[in-house]
Amino acid sequence: MKLFLDVTSSCTSVQNTGMQRMTRRIFAELSRRAAVTPICWNKIGRFYQRLGSTEHKLLTRPFDVRSRPTTRPERRGQNPIAELRRFVLLPRFDFINLLSEEDVFISPDTHHDSRRKYLPSLIGRTRVRSVAIFHDAARVRLASVYRSRGRHQREYIASLAAFDLVICVSLEAQDDLRDLWNQFGCKAAPTSVEPWPAELERAASGPASGARSNRVIYVSSLDPRKNHLTLFSAAEKLWAEGLDFELHLIGRATNIGGGEVPSAVRKLRRAGRPIEWLRHVDDKTLLREYDDCRFTVYPSLMEGYGLPIVESLVHGKPCICGANGALGEVARGGGCLIVDQTSAAALAEGIKMLLIDQQLYSRLSNEARARKFRSWSDYIDKFLTHLELTRAADVARVPISH
Repeated sequence: MKLFLDVTSSCTSVQNTGMQRMTRRIFAELSRRAAVTPICWNKIGRFYQRLGSTEHKLLTRPFDVRSRPTTRPERRGQNPIAELRRFVLLPRFDFINLLSEEDVFISPDTHHDSRRKYLPSLIGRTRVRSVAIFHDAARVRLASVYRSRGRHQREYIASLAAFDLVICVSLEAQDDLRDLWNQFGCKAAPTSVEPWPAELERAASGPASGARSNRVIYVSSLDPRKNHLTLFSAAEKLWAEGLDFELHLIGRATNIGGGEVPSAVRKLRRAGRPIEWLRHVDDKTLLREYDDCRFTVYPSLMEGYGLPIVESLVHGKPCICGANGALGEVARGGGCLIVDQTSAAALAEGIKMLLIDQQLYSRLSNEARARKFRSWSDYIDKFLTHLELTRAADVARVPISH
């Protein structure tokens, strides 16, 4: 069995947010156990290509290419000139003729480009088994935030029905996917749920570092659904009351929301507030921020999973977050202070409690260190089992159980 992994968004720039980080780790872990060929989609040619040396380095060691903080990490590699360079220089991958019924095509990331239209046809013209990983339906569910971008995600979600199996990262993601397939009139593909492992693996034992710190961090792209502006209102309320803490933001800017969040950060800094936007950073910097903070906040309105919550808990740091959907799936196991993240007042009260109530802070820190999350070894074991089940289902000509 040979595996062919679509790594398009993880081999064209140093961007290393949740899905790219997971794609990179899946490639690394699967490569230890099977023959894996990474391929990338070219938007100009509308076909797959093999990776060159630059693309392979970006896939395996992105911060060797560029480790400095950056606002928009994708711009250096995901632009028309870079795409044209790949179109000219990289060899085309013959999807139709090189994949056999013994092989598996894996799509671990979203594809809002032309793949959403071409992949169902490519899969249908081959006998290759196909597996996708589904993260969330945020752009459809939060139509007031994403507006026209929701159309592309609707087409992407419809295209997933062509796969032999869709692995969802949470129960909420699975429920949303099935519901939307039903709304769109799609024949549902088989699905399963496999939550992500903790990406930044670190044993959380002993007293939590940062307990005497007054630093609060939020790890997230500056996207409207991540709810930064409500967090800023909460922080401003506490700063105005004289509470002493600093807020660090870690994540890239996006082209959604008209730059409201960066503008709000600049306004707060001009007012002398202790807020800092570190931008998109390498893993070394991210680990240091987790080590040095007192706790984290994650006021996102909707997530398919909520990886930064898990990473916070792995580092023994409590997290303030909501309880809706997948956020609640992660938070309810302990270590989190659950609040109404849509309310600036509720967020402010939660931040204040974790800054001044040492008993509460110690309890949640202990709960965080006690949490157990799945290992990458376990995740890959289950992933390979799913691949074998798709083979058995194909041979037997029967559908996989939902």
